[in-house]
Amino acid sequence: MLPTKQQLMEHLLDKMTNQDIAKIYGTTFQKVQQLIKKYDLKPKELRKDDHYIVYEHWLDGKVIYVGSGLWYRCRRYTNRRNSEHKQLMKEGKIIYNIIAEYKNEGVARDYEVNLIKYYKQLGQAKFNKKVNYT
Repeated sequence: MLPTKQQLMEHLLDKMTNQDIAKIYGTTFQKVQQLIKKYDLKPKELRKDDHYIVYEHWLDGKVIYVGSGLWYRCRRYTNRRNSEHKQLMKEGKIIYNIIAEYKNEGVARDYEVNLIKYYKQLGQAKFNKKVNYT
């Protein structure tokens, strides 16, 4: 079954990639693109492509990584340095949580650093490098 216009809009608002949407509905990336065009949706506007996000990766009820970047960054595993983290993402075992969105990259980075400090104090964010506690 394919997503309705409303479902597709919600997925785009949640900043999901076309590949992720296709996987949910057992279809192809190309079919999702066709539906976006058919429904006359504007993915860049819905995803707010120009905004920076701060996100968390969760595994077994704990935050294992905090990051920031453009909308697609939280689901991309090809650029991960840690091989275990990369493999967990590739296998679909990570839960993604976008927790903030900013127009300014610096503000997003500052929030990311503060969250990493917080989670490190709780013994979490194991895939993040240590940050200075100033």
